[in-house]
Amino acid sequence: MADVIEESGLSAGSLYSHFDTKEQLIELVASRVIGERADLLSAGSEEAEPRAPLEIVRWWLSGVEQDGLPFGAALQIWGEAASDPGIRAVVERRMAAIEGAFASSAERWLTATGGDPTTAGAVARAMLVLCQGYIVRTAVLGPQDLGATLAAVALLVGADDDAVSPSAGRHD
Repeated sequence: MADVIEESGLSAGSLYSHFDTKEQLIELVASRVIGERADLLSAGSEEAEPRAPLEIVRWWLSGVEQDGLPFGAALQIWGEAASDPGIRAVVERRMAAIEGAFASSAERWLTATGGDPTTAGAVARAMLVLCQGYIVRTAVLGPQDLGATLAAVALLVGADDDAVSPSAGRHD
């Protein structure tokens, strides 16, 4: 909260007149950032052609980078969630929202490509883990090359280049 107070230029009293707890503040910020991205992803479900999971991950991470999400703050919140049940609850809700949006996209892609749509939940979990890993690496080591990271993942899982190439004009 001290960091928020300093960054915002507000007094502690002013900040606490709007938020009783740091969990409320974290919930508001997370719901806006994640909610907007999830809404954009859901809106994209009307597209003629579903996108591969790694392409969705590229879009998601590029978007949160462009939105200026402070990865260090996300990492700090995740760390605090390990010992603070209130923050853990906020993190669990937001991760479930992301995973749900990813699962919808994965199910659509799996159906279109002849895959097993019942595995969409597992694919979504893997997508989320990849996003979290990239965020942690960026927070700890500084800016990363998202394209190179996803190309390396594609090599690891045996995906073709089309699975990680951005599609022109989609959700940008």
